[in-house]
Amino acid sequence: MEDRRFYLDNVVIPEGVISTSFGSNINKELPLFVNCGACVNTIQQHINKNDHGRLDYYLIYLVSGQLKDIITSDNVLVRPGEVIVIPPNTPWKFQCTGEHIYFYCVHFTGAEVESILNEYKIELFPKVNKTSISNEIPKRFHRLFDGFSKKDRFKTKDLASYLDGILIEVARAIENEEFDKSTLSKSIRYINEFYTTSIKIATLAKMENMCVTLYNKHFKRIMGMPPTKYIIKLRMQYACELLSNSQMQINEIANMCGYKDANFFIRVFKESLGYSPLAYRRLF
Repeated sequence: MEDRRFYLDNVVIPEGVISTSFGSNINKELPLFVNCGACVNTIQQHINKNDHGRLDYYLIYLVSGQLKDIITSDNVLVRPGEVIVIPPNTPWKFQCTGEHIYFYCVHFTGAEVESILNEYKIELFPKVNKTSISNEIPKRFHRLFDGFSKKDRFKTKDLASYLDGILIEVARAIENEEFDKSTLSKSIRYINEFYTTSIKIATLAKMENMCVTLYNKHFKRIMGMPPTKYIIKLRMQYACELLSNSQMQINEIANMCGYKDANFFIRVFKESLGYSPLAYRRLF
C-alpha cells in the first residue's frame, strides 16, 4: 500500500512567508496557508514523530487504528473519528497501532489560524477533539489533495479555502458529537476500528444497552442504513483503497477486508459497486 503526499511544488511563495525545509512555512500575511498534506495508509505499526516540532500547525484526522502518545505522561490515545491539532514548536511522538492504520493530515499556517480555531472550538494538542462520525471530512481532504495539482496563481487561495472547509466540517462534527452523546457513538466507533473483523450485531447492541431490534432501528435512523450495510460499506471503501494503491492479489485483499472466501468477497464487491474487483482496478 502507498501513502499519498502532497507538497507546494513550483509555487511562488507569497511575500511574508518564511520558507524552511520539508514544506514547513510560517505565513504572517495570509489568513490561512497550506504547506502540505497526506493520506497515510498502511498495515505496519510504526512511530510518527518530530522531536523538535514544526513551524506550522499539524492536523490529523484518524480513520482507522490508534495513535498513542509516548512523550507526555497523559498517554493520549486517539481513536478513529477523532482529530488532534498540534501547534507550532511542539514535539510529538505517536505509536501508530492497529491492523490497519489510516489517517488524513494537513500542515498549515497563517495570520488568523489561532482565531479561526477558537471560533470553530477546535482545541489544540494534547486535547483530543471528539467528533461524530463524518463522511464529509474525508471528502474535504480529497478536494484539498486535488487542489495541489493546480498550476495557476490561485492555487494557494484554493488550498486555503479547502482547508477552511475541512476545519468547518471538523467543527460541525465536534458539535454533533456533543449533541449526540446519547446516540450510538460507542458502537459506531467500534465498527470504524474493527470493521475488518467478525462483528456481531448483538455485541454492538449490548454496547448501547439495547436489544438487537431497537439497535437496528436507531442505527438506521442515525446512519441512514442498517449496521450490516454500514460494515460492508467500510470494507468496500478499504478494498477500493487497496485495489487503487497496491498490487495485492484479490484473495489477499479479501482477507484484509475481513472475507476468508475470496469468491464471496468478489460477489459482495460487485453487488456494492457494480464492478468486479479486477475491473475496478483497471478502470480506477
